[in-house]
Amino acid sequence: MSRDKKGVSEILDEMALKILMVEPGDLSVVGELLGAAEELLASGAETARLPVLRGMAAAFKSALERMIMGELPDTAANYELLGRAITQMQETVRKGEEMDEAGIAAFAQHLSEAGYPLTAADLGGAAAGAQRAAAAPADVSTEEDAGEVAVARDPGETAAPVPVAGGEDEGGGPVPDFLQDKELLGGFIDEAFEHLEGIEVNVLELEQSPDDLDIINNIFRPFHTIKGVSGFLNLKTINRLAHATENLLDDVRNGKRPMDSDVIDLVLRVGDSLKEMVENIKEVLDNGPGRYREFDIREQVAHIQALQDGESAPSPSPVVAAPPAAAVAAEAPAPLEAEPRPAASAAAPKAAPAPRPPAEGNGSEAPAPAPKKKMGASIKVDVEKLDALVNAVGELVIMQSLVRQNPLIAKIADPKLVKDFSQLGRITSELQRTAMSMRMVPIKQTFDKMIRLVRDLSKKTGKEVDLVMEGAETEIDRNMVDSIYDPLVHMMRNSVDHGIQTPEERTAHGKPPTGKVHLRAYQKGGNMVIEIEDDGEGLPAAKIRKKAESRGLIQPGESLSDFELNNLIFLPGFSTADQITDVSGRGVGMDVVKKGVEKLRGKVEVHSQPGKGSLFVIRLPLTLAIIDGIIVRVGSERYIIPTIAIQESMKPERKNYNTVHGRGESLLTRGNLVPIIRLYQLFGVEPTHSDPCEAIVVVVENEGRQRALMVDELLGKEEVVIKNLGGMQDVRGVAGGTILGDGRVGLILDLAGIISDAAAE
Repeated sequence: MSRDKKGVSEILDEMALKILMVEPGDLSVVGELLGAAEELLASGAETARLPVLRGMAAAFKSALERMIMGELPDTAANYELLGRAITQMQETVRKGEEMDEAGIAAFAQHLSEAGYPLTAADLGGAAAGAQRAAAAPADVSTEEDAGEVAVARDPGETAAPVPVAGGEDEGGGPVPDFLQDKELLGGFIDEAFEHLEGIEVNVLELEQSPDDLDIINNIFRPFHTIKGVSGFLNLKTINRLAHATENLLDDVRNGKRPMDSDVIDLVLRVGDSLKEMVENIKEVLDNGPGRYREFDIREQVAHIQALQDGESAPSPSPVVAAPPAAAVAAEAPAPLEAEPRPAASAAAPKAAPAPRPPAEGNGSEAPAPAPKKKMGASIKVDVEKLDALVNAVGELVIMQSLVRQNPLIAKIADPKLVKDFSQLGRITSELQRTAMSMRMVPIKQTFDKMIRLVRDLSKKTGKEVDLVMEGAETEIDRNMVDSIYDPLVHMMRNSVDHGIQTPEERTAHGKPPTGKVHLRAYQKGGNMVIEIEDDGEGLPAAKIRKKAESRGLIQPGESLSDFELNNLIFLPGFSTADQITDVSGRGVGMDVVKKGVEKLRGKVEVHSQPGKGSLFVIRLPLTLAIIDGIIVRVGSERYIIPTIAIQESMKPERKNYNTVHGRGESLLTRGNLVPIIRLYQLFGVEPTHSDPCEAIVVVVENEGRQRALMVDELLGKEEVVIKNLGGMQDVRGVAGGTILGDGRVGLILDLAGIISDAAAE
């Protein structure tokens, strides 16, 4: 989905998830938050009807700018306050009306406590300014007004270009030399990211086998490639840093110096720095030369030289990046340090080991290395071409079904035609499977990033943690890879920060000092399952109950199973953390993780045993393009219920049907009273049957909640191609649509939305 089509709620949800990812010094993610705030201000009509929200967004954006410029402290406590401010904005959108005075005052207080001077009166003035801006003539620059409606910018915040070498762009501004060949640059960016990810994986593997020359060569070669191509493209800073690192690695290869922890730590930091530089080049390619930043790598190059000379030198500061040209002040202060993500703590304890490589089985001996899979020839294909192919195959499947179910064709009693149609069906199915498999990529790329994450977290928290990965070769829809990364990072952080105890605490409880976090992936039925399991202290059930009772989510003494109690942590703003840490605890909560997973048509749940650990389970569809479902008829309309959620279907007996005044209808099935949802009432359709005992009910389950959906008829099971519904994509209870074999449109039901709406009534 393109960024300009996102709704306000979706932008705020992304901001809530991003604030969880920020660590002090990690200004790259703060920059992403700033971009989201700008997008929020540019959402025009949606924020114009809520002027105070527009004022809030502008104030929030200004606070982020001051943080980037070093005028506000870059601390965990401040990010927690910004997280609360985002929650206030989400509340405004959720209600669909202007926030009351208490809510506005709370938002102002959050930013004021973070060091940004703001009062509720300021936001009131901002609202008036926003209304004037919304009513301004069309030829007025709304983007410039958006920056002025909330709080006047400081005189030093006027944008000025960064001088760079090169020609002139179409607007008369400077063009960096490397932009002269954008096609080559695009290829370099893609390959550089692949090389840098490979470097990180090999460095972490080298930590376990520091004398393995093959691994050292696998690290040396990507640096050599990056150095060569960056020099050709005139990317001088990248070229210089890669060249210096290559020289150090060459000394290691030739035995001039050992591959010790100092070299390993430095190579990881250099990889982070290069990644940040390449990301900036990509941003320039996407958004123009105004986004170009200069990076100061002098400290890192000096540190590399010191290691080459055999000297002991303190760890260098992260690369210093000047703000982008579009945001540089005419009299801006000195550039701030921008720490790449994720970063290791300079004061990290030496004793904390790095996570071990993936292990198979439960035996104490390492398994024999598996034979390498023979790689066939491959080519790179543009993603848009691949998506076009998948869409065309989907249309072919639909068209084949339409032709086959054509009444005129069905009347032809020709055995050869039947045989040909059968053969066509097999070919089409095989083509569809092949096309869909092209969208699938191993989740290994995402899992490998978790190795570095856990390594850094173990050092930062002073804990000893082993990461055991299983099923990294399991394939997932490539469109899900980026979307699942942030939720996965947040849950891994929680497992290390809140789950695994310190070595002393573990020893006191009779556990080995080193904790274990298992990261697994496997396919089950039509789903991809990801599990994160730790052997830590488990969830604090007593705290969860107390917090839920204090917030009115459950009644005092209410009977809940352990599973139901533990899964309350996914409710908005629910947190039992006693203190905020640099690792987690932003005050936004696990609900953003749940939203991120549900956005992929998946679900997440947790199982926990006090003192033994926790298991988080994420279930995702294998692909976002096809769904396996049961087609049902309600009146004259067709709906698709995802097969994974269906438990059973039946024609109810009168004796099992119950009505309770004030609590609606229910059906007794397998000893449980299951509430009935009449789909014809939900979607405003004229039904064939209004009596549940004459209709069919389909019992479905979502997040541990069962409901009986009342329908008129079951039409059969089918794999359907999901089609975008355009403006209907945010309709509650509808996850998408498809074209059925008879040419009609069928709506795919969103069971989470349907059950939530029914519970709210």
